[in-house]
Amino acid sequence: MFPIAKRITGAILLIMFGSAAEQRLFSSAELLDRRFGPKLSNNIKMRLLLLRAATNLAMVPTCQPYSLKKLPHGEYTLDLLPPKILRFTADAGRSSQQSKIKAVKILGVE
Repeated sequence: MFPIAKRITGAILLIMFGSAAEQRLFSSAELLDRRFGPKLSNNIKMRLLLLRAATNLAMVPTCQPYSLKKLPHGEYTLDLLPPKILRFTADAGRSSQQSKIKAVKILGVE
């Protein structure tokens, strides 16, 4: 885990992954650097820390440089480096209220 993750206390947004391989990739700074390069990797790490620090999805900024956007079917995106985005889905029983979303599942970087 990243060093700052140890300092986050209290209720946090739960981040889940589709597979053990994805969890290993997104939990390792070295693997992220190798796969996406240093600039994109740094932005991915910052977005994951931002998600982890939020108590619910309503706490995530909708303005630049993060730009949380809602897509159909309960999916969301966060801007990384244009045109790259981090896509994830809300795991709250299709709740439309962002303040009730307390878990997300990372779908990938597009």
